[in-house]
Amino acid sequence: MGDAHKLAAILVTAIPLIAGCGDKVPESKAAKDLGNVPRQVIDKAASGAGSALQQGAERTREEDKKP
Repeated sequence: MGDAHKLAAILVTAIPLIAGCGDKVPESKAAKDLGNVPRQVIDKAASGAGSALQQGAERTREEDKKP
């Protein structure tokens, strides 16, 4: 039981120390790229929506020109 208590004390001490250093650990390029994927998806969807709106407006103008 003594070893279990020592291990628990080490973990209780080490985990907050490691968690506190989380913002100081350099982020790898792969992690940054993975983190940018949602932003890229949103940007692509936004540009696609803008393009679709523009195309719809153009078609509406063409329909309005027809007699």
